[in-house]
Amino acid sequence: MAANAPDLFVATISKAKRKGKILADYLRNQRGATAVAPYSTRARPGAAVSTLVGWDELGPEIGPAYFTVETLPKRLAALTADPWEGFRDAAVPPKSDKTRAR
Repeated sequence: MAANAPDLFVATISKAKRKGKILADYLRNQRGATAVAPYSTRARPGAAVSTLVGWDELGPEIGPAYFTVETLPKRLAALTADPWEGFRDAAVPPKSDKTRAR
């Protein structure tokens, strides 16, 4: 993807090199990779849950196993704003070769 459409995709992990592009993270396509969708339970002891967090929620105690199936419902109930608000409004579909300006 990155070779065929370098103005749209990048396979380099460096944030500086992927600005405005979609990262094709081939490193997560292997056994043992841990990338999951938000609100997915991880298959690990304690049943940690992947979740969206705001910058104001981050602290030294927050780590990959901080939110679990037992603690996340209380956190979600306490939120004063929808963490998904505006998500669909910000979506921009990638352009294909047929629609991309040359």
